[in-house]
Amino acid sequence: MFSRSILSLVVLASSAAAFTPVGSSGTRSAVRLNADVAAPEEAAPAPVVNLINGWAADASKPCYGLPGAISPLGFFDPLGFTKDKELSGVKRLREAEIMHGRVAMMATVGYLIGENTPTMAFGFDHPIIANNQLAEIPGTILFPFFLAINISEALRASIGWVEPGLGPLFTIRESYYPGDIGFDPLGLKPTDATEFANMQAKEISNGRLAMLAAAGMCVAELVNGKPILADLPF
Repeated sequence: MFSRSILSLVVLASSAAAFTPVGSSGTRSAVRLNADVAAPEEAAPAPVVNLINGWAADASKPCYGLPGAISPLGFFDPLGFTKDKELSGVKRLREAEIMHGRVAMMATVGYLIGENTPTMAFGFDHPIIANNQLAEIPGTILFPFFLAINISEALRASIGWVEPGLGPLFTIRESYYPGDIGFDPLGLKPTDATEFANMQAKEISNGRLAMLAAAGMCVAELVNGKPILADLPF
């Protein structure tokens, strides 16, 4: 009788053990397993690109994507001025090209107007060609003329160039677009990036043509000593 009671207790103890909850060691293992699962990494934010007049420097393109590669020649740099040049150097070359182009456009018009309209020194009589007219202008008129040029160049430099002592010499500001000094009294500057690039390409094309034209007019007058329109049949 006593042995049967002992056996019954053993059976009941075994049955109760089968329904005992999992201990804390099992819980710790589950937590550790979940912790080992790495959380997905957040995607890195896209780099911020500062657009200047709708343009962003692209090292994979000629001249970092600045307008000027115009058909039929496309990108034309046979002497390799822009080859392996950093962005600041390319912007400086473009600044020089645009400024010289603008001066040449004014010079081309000046040749034609100076030789075919009344002058301060000679009225309607034109005894000298345009190449020699500058030397005939009185100094009292030349001084304010050159003073205005110096002031204009100083303002342009302060807008687009890094001040001496604050960086390497002849360095264009990172936020400066070559040729855009903010002078647009007639409001011709487009706000659309594509339209701005097209206008810039047109200005560059006309400036390049004007540089050739002004140089040709100067050489022609040096060779034959005649006004530009003297040999025209009308």
